[in-house]
Amino acid sequence: MARLPHTVLLLALTSLASSRLVADFLNNNGCPQFFLKTAQGHVTPPVLRNPHHLICQRYMGQDRFATLYDTRNKIPTYSAYLYVPHVHLVRANQWWTEPDLTEHNQAQYSDYQGSGKERGHLYPAYQNNNNVQMDATFTLTNAAPQDDKFNKAWFHNVERKLAQQITKLYLDVFLYTVYGHIYYLNGMTFFPLESPDETIISFCLIAVNVPSYFWTAYCCLDNNYRLVASGGYIASWNGQIQLQSKSILDLEKDLASHYHIGAFPVFGGLCYGVGLSGGVNYTQY
Repeated sequence: MARLPHTVLLLALTSLASSRLVADFLNNNGCPQFFLKTAQGHVTPPVLRNPHHLICQRYMGQDRFATLYDTRNKIPTYSAYLYVPHVHLVRANQWWTEPDLTEHNQAQYSDYQGSGKERGHLYPAYQNNNNVQMDATFTLTNAAPQDDKFNKAWFHNVERKLAQQITKLYLDVFLYTVYGHIYYLNGMTFFPLESPDETIISFCLIAVNVPSYFWTAYCCLDNNYRLVASGGYIASWNGQIQLQSKSILDLEKDLASHYHIGAFPVFGGLCYGVGLSGGVNYTQY
């Protein structure tokens, strides 16, 4: 009986969401606006197929971001979105599920209950300037299990710090160029551990797997699509956060190795440039 209010909440919220499963992020029925635009058109990172699904995350009648979702491990592989300067907003913390995916193909609220894990956003709720856009990030297909201390460390050392740095860049550079574009990608990789019990966060038959790495990448362009800054971070957890600042090129090498594919061009082989900071000084939580 204690879970009934959560069930009612999720059912009520799904009526606001009409996220779409698509065959291609970049075709007319997709949501290409969240991916890097070049003279030849938009480009995406590698789109891993079965058991992955491509989701245009639609909320309140508008596509808000894009997610490549792994239905086997029930965690997103990456979410792509356009950055906007942070504005303080009150979080509703109301999570919802995707109406176009069955409950067997996505994480459920009950998977997190009693697990001791946080629902870690890929597209951060923090990096928004209006409540509707922020609320759209609270789909469980945009979240993966994180240790509470990792969740806090990732927020303070990556999500908030990057938002502050990019907002300053936005004010210093884009104020004079009138309009610019900042493309963001957040993702994760998963590796099975020796003991299956170490990879699940609930005792449910259908479990959600804990990712091995979280990563993020950004590409900042001016209004003429000239590169201003780019870079990324990748982090793992072994009781403390292990965080590394990366160039796009070095991040791509790591991701190709972790995903076991020949190459993983995050921004279509582009956005190789100077990052926002030269090193990593971070705080443990």
